[in-house]
Amino acid sequence: MLKLEKVKFIIIHHTQRNNDWPAFVRFRHLYIRGWEEIGYHWLIGNSRPFTIDGKIYAGRPEIFQGAHAFGYNRNSLGVCLIGNFNKTIPSQNQFCSLYKLLRQKMVQYNISSANVFGHSELPNVNKTCPGNNIDMSIVRGMLSQ
Repeated sequence: MLKLEKVKFIIIHHTQRNNDWPAFVRFRHLYIRGWEEIGYHWLIGNSRPFTIDGKIYAGRPEIFQGAHAFGYNRNSLGVCLIGNFNKTIPSQNQFCSLYKLLRQKMVQYNISSANVFGHSELPNVNKTCPGNNIDMSIVRGMLSQ
């Protein structure tokens, strides 16, 4: 795996599956997509049976480039909320954990809230990721306070 360059962005995703868990995401990335490791650096559990609501799960080590946002993997961190946020909304615990993790990484890497994106906000992405029920302008607004 390639080493991560200077982190300039944080990209938010969702798994598009409400009943999902980090080991299954990793399995899909390794054995279905053929990647070397899970694509996201961090995953945040939901209230479904397979994860703990709001728990932050480590994914790909931060020293390595992710496999989550074409054209941005070399200088971004990928954070994935477990769930399908076109159909449901993240739990309060997921949002709290997301906010805490984003604030921590923004300080650690000196990233402004303007450089926190939903995957669908990137150029040439034809997905709704991280879901229609997550308003990234509100997320960025909360982070800039």
